[in-house]
Amino acid sequence: MIKKLIFCALFCLMALPMSAFAVDLRDYTNPDTSYQEAYLSGRFNLVDKGDNRLSPDACDEENGECAGGQASYSGTALANYEMYYSTLPFSWIFQIDGTFDVERSAEKGADSQEGYEIAARTVADKYYKDTKFLGYGSGDFAYRKLMGSDDADDPYAKIGIGVGYGRVIDATVLAKAMRSVEDLQKYGVITRELSDQGYLKLAEIIDRKKEFESEYGAIEYEKYWFEAIEEVFRQEGVLAEDALGAMGVIRVREILINEPFSVRKHGWIARGGLGFVLSNFDGSDSDPSLDASFEYAYPYTYRLQLIERVTYSTILSDDIVHQINNAVSATYEVSDRIDWENRWTLGVTLPTESGAKNIISNNLSTTFRYYISNKINFDTTLSFNHLDDDIKNNGNDDLETTLFAGITYRLR
Repeated sequence: MIKKLIFCALFCLMALPMSAFAVDLRDYTNPDTSYQEAYLSGRFNLVDKGDNRLSPDACDEENGECAGGQASYSGTALANYEMYYSTLPFSWIFQIDGTFDVERSAEKGADSQEGYEIAARTVADKYYKDTKFLGYGSGDFAYRKLMGSDDADDPYAKIGIGVGYGRVIDATVLAKAMRSVEDLQKYGVITRELSDQGYLKLAEIIDRKKEFESEYGAIEYEKYWFEAIEEVFRQEGVLAEDALGAMGVIRVREILINEPFSVRKHGWIARGGLGFVLSNFDGSDSDPSLDASFEYAYPYTYRLQLIERVTYSTILSDDIVHQINNAVSATYEVSDRIDWENRWTLGVTLPTESGAKNIISNNLSTTFRYYISNKINFDTTLSFNHLDDDIKNNGNDDLETTLFAGITYRLR
């Protein structure tokens, strides 16, 4: 069933209309970029006492057909932060994810239960001269309290070192340039597309926003920034008039400042090395691990982005367990305000110990994301989960389907 759903999602994505541009996002090869993102999101579900139905065993009425003993609810709050910095010889990413869950069942007298997890990860790549060969260092930290537990687990900490090859380029600024050109053509501000070099020059100016803001101040910088953008169009000879004009400035400002943009990137990178667990959730340490990862990013025009991430890890001990995780996401820009994101996550645990069971988990989700503003979006997600642990009749054999909606607020 899960395979059929994955095939249908991929088929629908490939059938989407694509825009034709002279320039390709993969033409953008400048590795110098930096950004910071921070989000808060949440969802909550409340079921009134009269709408809850309990099983006969949990019911206190003789006929066994009764409403729940109390209102039930469940909710999740999430916080995410990501910082990325990249230059030709060095790149660094730092991520923090926090989750807080709360729930209460409908059984009379049931108490509220809470659980939380905070996880942080960082990876630094140092490139060898002007090549794609690199050495890396990584760190992972997590602290959690499982739902139903009285106390939190001990902190988890792991560090890693290794080597790799490749680079993934963030080409979001070129996507902004392409959307700007498409929009200005629509409103008759420019008469045709830019040349490839014109697109790349426009992307360079767009990427210098912080430079203009630093030089001219947070209020005045837009004037000089837009003048530099206008000069690119003038040099390309595409302006319908001699200047952008009021309409052109309004549209450029709307696109570059007010409209949201999903990340657009291309390239691939592979890493391999050793990991050292300093502390486990149970307070113990463990043997070193052998770790490998591969990331591939490919943009199908500026509207559709495919990202593939595969990781492998195993503890170097007598009873080896192979842990493989694969995550594929495809995000399509339906309009300037709507993104359609499809994600498939596969987890495979393969123990070598005699009699141990393999565990395979699948999650397929599809999300429609409507941007109310540049900082607030409303998400509707349909999710399918399946767990295969080679154990029959243990309550997790069926496909689990979930539909939920939530609000996300962008802090920065």
